[in-house]
Amino acid sequence: MDLKVNWQMGDKSLVVRSQGSTELVNDIFFAGCESVGAAVNVQMGKQTIQHIKNGSVKEVPFNFDVRCDGLKPDTKVPVKVYFEGNSQADGMLKLSNLGQPGVASGVGISLVNDKGVKLPFDITRSVALDWNREVADGSVYRFTGKAKYTPTGGEITPGKGDATMSFVINYN
Repeated sequence: MDLKVNWQMGDKSLVVRSQGSTELVNDIFFAGCESVGAAVNVQMGKQTIQHIKNGSVKEVPFNFDVRCDGLKPDTKVPVKVYFEGNSQADGMLKLSNLGQPGVASGVGISLVNDKGVKLPFDITRSVALDWNREVADGSVYRFTGKAKYTPTGGEITPGKGDATMSFVINYN
């Protein structure tokens, strides 16, 4: 590549000449990532108020997979995830329709990953997914977590204890 620049100001001029080369390499990690399978429905089951109060509620495991296509063989790209939902803090999901008739109160859903880290509800605290396996044209990453009912303060009353959250794949 040859470059020539002429500057002229009044009766004075300056000429700059340069010669060199540039190599442009397009090395794409992958085409994209997407969730594998249907929505995950975590069956929490019925719990007694006493078990919730004393913390003896059983944790319910859940997981989901994310497939990243277009990866070069043996390339392990870090894929992270964070969550969105009605959350009062990381790791704590509020119940749906809170305050409505027939909905439990004084209780929320505690959420952690398999390493005990509270699930983040902000992109800046995204947690890494674990590489699971290779598939045609890519890799599968897995998230494994646990959910359980936990007191949130105030009187615990019986009722429906449903909640909804979404996960956002972060692979930038």
